[in-house]
Amino acid sequence: MKRYILAGSLVFLFNHLSFGQQHYAGGVVYGAKAAFNIAAPDGWVLDNESGQQQGFVCVLYPKGESWAKGRTVMYAEIADVEDVNAFVAKAIKEMAKEHGKPKEKIASGKTKDGHAYFINEYPATKNYSQWERVGYVQLPHGVGYIVLSSHDKASYQKDSGALEKVLKSLFYLKPKFEGKPE
Repeated sequence: MKRYILAGSLVFLFNHLSFGQQHYAGGVVYGAKAAFNIAAPDGWVLDNESGQQQGFVCVLYPKGESWAKGRTVMYAEIADVEDVNAFVAKAIKEMAKEHGKPKEKIASGKTKDGHAYFINEYPATKNYSQWERVGYVQLPHGVGYIVLSSHDKASYQKDSGALEKVLKSLFYLKPKFEGKPE
């Protein structure tokens, strides 16, 4: 009888261990004037800890992989700027030498709460080996953006659809400031 209890306990523990992967229902990304929440798509892990050394409060990667070694990873950020188009134009200009010209607005849609988003594609070049997509969202008082980055074209083609799923889960969080009336 003790063997059955021990075996049952081991099965329970095995099924509920995440082997170092932190699973969160949602991740909050915040800036000085705006914030948003996102969720991981099926088959992905949302992790609020692994990217902190690089300054990312919310990273995602496929289940069974890690932020450090995932074939494809994503991170979410917010820029405290008012205009998504000006923000993207500046980013394209700054990345032009390394990335070349992106394929602009390859997809668009609405977030969970109705904010418009669009996606730019940054294929690998001879100077930059990563395959990337970036989803941009105009929020009140900020620009949310989520970067999907893959080590190779095959992984990029397999995983790139996950970015749009994350964007569709995004919803704006109105920041609350202590000491100020709402």
